[in-house]
Amino acid sequence: MIRYSLPDFTRHLRLNLMMVDFMRKSPEIFWDDIEISSLYGNFPGCIMNGGRIMHEVDERYTPAQIAETFDTLSDYGLTARLTLTNMVIRPEQYGDEYCRTILEAARGHDVEIIVNQDELADYVSSRYHFRRILSTTRALDGVEELNRMLNRYDMVVLDYNHNKDDPFLKQVSDPSRLEVMPNELCRPGCQARQEHYLAVSRHQLTGERDFHCPNSEYYEKSGYTGRTQSSPTILGNDDIRRLNAEYGISNFKIVGRLHTRELLLESYVYYLIRPEYRSVILEIIRKKLGK
Repeated sequence: MIRYSLPDFTRHLRLNLMMVDFMRKSPEIFWDDIEISSLYGNFPGCIMNGGRIMHEVDERYTPAQIAETFDTLSDYGLTARLTLTNMVIRPEQYGDEYCRTILEAARGHDVEIIVNQDELADYVSSRYHFRRILSTTRALDGVEELNRMLNRYDMVVLDYNHNKDDPFLKQVSDPSRLEVMPNELCRPGCQARQEHYLAVSRHQLTGERDFHCPNSEYYEKSGYTGRTQSSPTILGNDDIRRLNAEYGISNFKIVGRLHTRELLLESYVYYLIRPEYRSVILEIIRKKLGK
């Protein structure tokens, strides 16, 4: 079974729940070997957030809204994955009141945490006992370090540069506990990726923007599903089935917390829906979302 984690339970929540409803009511339009298992993201204003900036225009959720979000995901049978990947947060900031409100609301729900710092992972898991996933923001390029982290974490997100790297994957001690990002649009071997993540983390704490992506033209290019064969990192559906069959990899994280709705829809219909239904489903979703 291929398990997909979809981006965001705030900005894209309506769209994601719509996809789950479609799967329940009309399973025949989806690939028969997939499931939507979780949604990942964070709440606006959480200083532990990293990876992608939560927009300044988004107001902080109230405790009631946070609790309602977790309740809704539980009602749908979805795991909530909290993205706590800020790379520069310090231990004295771990007790932030808003962060505590979020973590307390998560108690009693099926929640996992995606982290960058071991110290933050230990702090949160010792108090809330959530499963721990090591983020791609950690940039584990060496297989020895990756194997060490597999001993420490429940799951590790694979560096996208190794998506099609069989010599690397064959050295992984337990590839079944990898999560793979099939649609990462960042330029292969991007030299600015870590600088970008650091800038996002600083911005989450200070509100200051100090980074411009030098590869934005590449990143913003649509039509990525037509690049699956030529790209060394973007996976096609056949690539995903091969990773599952040969390495036991079943967890795939669709990238797109800050993608436009259209770009995100493009990834959803490609990875989730059978080709003969894609155009019809796109039209239905666009109408429902008011485009």
